[in-house]
Amino acid sequence: MTDRTATTGSLTTSQTGSAIWIALIAGLTVVGSFAYACAAPLAAVAALAALKMGRGEGLALVIVSWLANQFVGFVLLSYPHTADSYAWGAAIGVSAVLGYLAARAATQAKLSEPVALAAAFAVAFVVYQIGLYAAGVAFGYEGDAFSTAIVTEVLTINLIAYVGFLLIHRAAVALSLVKTAQPSAQAAA
Repeated sequence: MTDRTATTGSLTTSQTGSAIWIALIAGLTVVGSFAYACAAPLAAVAALAALKMGRGEGLALVIVSWLANQFVGFVLLSYPHTADSYAWGAAIGVSAVLGYLAARAATQAKLSEPVALAAAFAVAFVVYQIGLYAAGVAFGYEGDAFSTAIVTEVLTINLIAYVGFLLIHRAAVALSLVKTAQPSAQAAA
């Protein structure tokens, strides 16, 4: 069972909590972007958003995290301002959104929490990597970014981030920054 946020008539507290949550995860993505540059944990963000947020909020979280990653890359890490760099940035964003949508679809069924947690991450990561690989083929990329060693490193970064995000989510729920959805409302979210 997942914790997607229910839509209610009183949105002020929910919207504030969601905004804080989105800012927190996007901020952590900035930290990850500094530490790992291109290997920011966007698949982990996509899986978390698919499980713990409503459609719009989840999509916003993925997009804001991607934008934060691009800001760090282009403004703070001095990525080159070339068509190739912008194309890869777009491919990363599209792949993260596709990972989110796939993870959300994969967890629509009533699943036990451990199965939903694993399925969301696995689907988000695989779809994210397939999106990046497809972009690499389309761009004629011949580097080693898709070697077993690098994909394993990216998987490890995303897995560690995902576990951290889930722990932070539990703390945010305990502090009433975010609310868990009622089971009957999850179908509508």
